[in-house]
Amino acid sequence: MKIKNILFTSLLVSSLGFNAHAQTTDDALNFSQELNGGTARMKGLGNAKTALGGDISSITGNPAGLGFFGQSDISITANYNNARNRGDYFGSSVSRNKGRFGIDHAGVVFHFPKNEGYHGWQNFNVGFSYENTNTFNNNVRYEGINPDNTIVSAYSDDIEAGRARWGSFANDMIGMRLLEEFSTGGFFPITNETGEKRQVSDILTTGFNSRSALAFGGNYNNKLYIGGTIGFTAFRYETSSQFSEYGWTKTAGDVAQDNPNSTFLDPTHQNNGYLNKSYDLLDDYYQISEGSGFDFKIGAIYKPTLDWNIGATITSPTWLAIDDYYDNYIGVSYYQDGNASTAFAEHDVTYAPSSYTYMQITPWKFSLGASKFFGRGLITADAEYIDYSTVKRRVIGANNPSLENEWDALVKESYQSVVNFRVGGEFLFTNAISGRAGFNYFGNPYQGADNTQYSGSLGLGFKLSNTLYLDLAVVHLVNDYSVTPYTVDEFWNTPTPMANIKHQRTNAVLTFGAKF
Repeated sequence: MKIKNILFTSLLVSSLGFNAHAQTTDDALNFSQELNGGTARMKGLGNAKTALGGDISSITGNPAGLGFFGQSDISITANYNNARNRGDYFGSSVSRNKGRFGIDHAGVVFHFPKNEGYHGWQNFNVGFSYENTNTFNNNVRYEGINPDNTIVSAYSDDIEAGRARWGSFANDMIGMRLLEEFSTGGFFPITNETGEKRQVSDILTTGFNSRSALAFGGNYNNKLYIGGTIGFTAFRYETSSQFSEYGWTKTAGDVAQDNPNSTFLDPTHQNNGYLNKSYDLLDDYYQISEGSGFDFKIGAIYKPTLDWNIGATITSPTWLAIDDYYDNYIGVSYYQDGNASTAFAEHDVTYAPSSYTYMQITPWKFSLGASKFFGRGLITADAEYIDYSTVKRRVIGANNPSLENEWDALVKESYQSVVNFRVGGEFLFTNAISGRAGFNYFGNPYQGADNTQYSGSLGLGFKLSNTLYLDLAVVHLVNDYSVTPYTVDEFWNTPTPMANIKHQRTNAVLTFGAKF
């Protein structure tokens, strides 16, 4: 089973609760991406801030931009974030919405003039900020009738692949009358693979990823601007995932083909009576991940002419210490027929809560940008390079290099490098009102999987007085991708089920600031 198939699994039933290492491979991306953050002005400009200074977003964007401040500045940014998802699965479509208000950004820049003349260092400015770099509030649901396979086949595959480690899981599944051994070895599902099964996947996530930062920036000769940032990251990620399957068990003839000596065919055995019956199965998984870490960034902006800026930044990995907590429940009820309201047998297993502590090291990031200024406006653009295949994880308090190397190899197999593009423009309608627009394109971080993601933004800026300002922006993000509720081995000669997800996130942002 390829890990790149697991990465898009909305409910990782084939590894959760039994192998946290596969699960956290997906977290390699969750805790490394930054899709949010910044003031309303920068969001209106598509967050293309590598070569643009003079905004408090420069603290975490390009700290060299702090050198453009000619006076101190303070601002706070509030937002409303709404996520809408549509899941298409075997011809059925389901939509879900989830919205939330919050504080996206708050910061202050202190201006320290250095030189009253026209040569040498003009200023050294210091900034502090809080920024919500990502939000995990989301609800993805899809459901449909699967005629091809059952999730119990995925259980069988994982038991067979890790038989030495998962003997207890095999016993649990056998005890729940979900699995039996082939006469030739291995396991087969008692649930009917080819019969129609209604399957429902519902995953609810909440949480945030934030960064508090201290930055400095200097202006040399109004020509070269340099800066640096130290960032302190904190995040919380909580997910509740449920996968349900409703179908029928196999007939006696089907079971006889897999194992003529099956206990399900023995009229004196306790397993007799479970064949050709309807069932409903629930796999319920819960996870909380919390972590904190730090990183640093250096940046520069050079003005070859008065109407051009060229900028560059280098961002270090974020060194994160992460605590994972997770538990898993699997239950199944059997009915005499499809209309029965009372189960004649119920079996379940609850796996003891587990915790896991590790360090994750995110990728380096490199960006280049340019800004062109006109009489009443500007155009700015930048490109960012990130290699997600370089994410590392190291176990805290244990020495297990083989496990760490295995995880690193899975990440390299699953992810790839990307280039993200951003472009934005601003036009001054009057001396007090400006309009903005921007566009983002995010590269696909996955190997061998479709993932299209882009966003567009519009914004307005208002100069309320010589010291007060107000900025508004609306950002609409679209992410089209595919997920699998589970994967099945080629042995079963059936395709892994696939759902197509259209994720749309609308972010309305308001920044209020004052210069002093």
